[in-house]
Amino acid sequence: MSYYSYSQYLQKIFGGKTYKVVVASGLTCPTRDGSLSKAGCAFCDLRGSSSYFGKKGRGTSVQQQLQARLPQVQARFGATRFLAYFQSYTNTYSDLDGLRQIYESALQEPQIQGLCIGTRPDCLADSVISLLEELAQRTYVSLELGIQSFEDTTLEWLARGHTAQDSIHALERLKKLAPHVHICAHLIFGSPTDSPHTARKASKILNQYPVQGAKLHQLMILKNTELGRRWNESQFHTLSLEEYAEQVIEFIENLHPTIYLERLCATASHSEECLAPAWSCNRWKPHNQLREILKKTHCQQGSALRSISSLTS
Repeated sequence: MSYYSYSQYLQKIFGGKTYKVVVASGLTCPTRDGSLSKAGCAFCDLRGSSSYFGKKGRGTSVQQQLQARLPQVQARFGATRFLAYFQSYTNTYSDLDGLRQIYESALQEPQIQGLCIGTRPDCLADSVISLLEELAQRTYVSLELGIQSFEDTTLEWLARGHTAQDSIHALERLKKLAPHVHICAHLIFGSPTDSPHTARKASKILNQYPVQGAKLHQLMILKNTELGRRWNESQFHTLSLEEYAEQVIEFIENLHPTIYLERLCATASHSEECLAPAWSCNRWKPHNQLREILKKTHCQQGSALRSISSLTS
């Protein structure tokens, strides 16, 4: 097994172990405020499908959240380098002045080395991209782009409210307008609408753009979501760990070796709310089992590409 890991990437960028510190921006999403819908994406719960800062973070400034969390993360990992991670909801979904204030507040903390900003491909106006590029010229900025799928049938089933072409367009504009911004593409495998080679298709599209990383999720069915409602009506198929591993292997073997893998699979942050697949409730066991499967199959990043040199020339 061999793939370019997120830890290797961070080591190359920062020269040592670097940890994300989750912080809530207080922003919402176009699928929640009525612009596209009020129900949210089909897989998303009220926390924004993440380890949202929660009740303690409501009405708390970005700096206050960081000051509260930094000592905890530092004590746990013995780290000195940190990235402010705007994870929940859509963190480019505001006016420019509001976005600048949020980002700059995080960067005022001396221990913060840069920003990781989660967003959607349809919430990146040219002016927002220009702001990200401005920041990226003086500090590290990673845009975590919630593509989720390059297949419109799956995006519709997930109630994303954007198309595959919206993602392509966002990648093209980021390439042109924000060359210093690092991009990490988020992808979900396991929707019943996925084509047989959705993983291969996704990696080959990413290879065409200056994408630094990819972050993989299995489809999870959570309580208090649209998918949870559908699941209670009719329990559609979700991937076993072995089936998911096949998707991951296909993705990795078709992914250019310069693109890092931040995560192989996701963990339900509130296991009691996870309806399926059951293996999503365990944090480390599935990840370790996936690594074993990759090792046994001799998975090698980029091994399925006909010519690596042609992609780098």
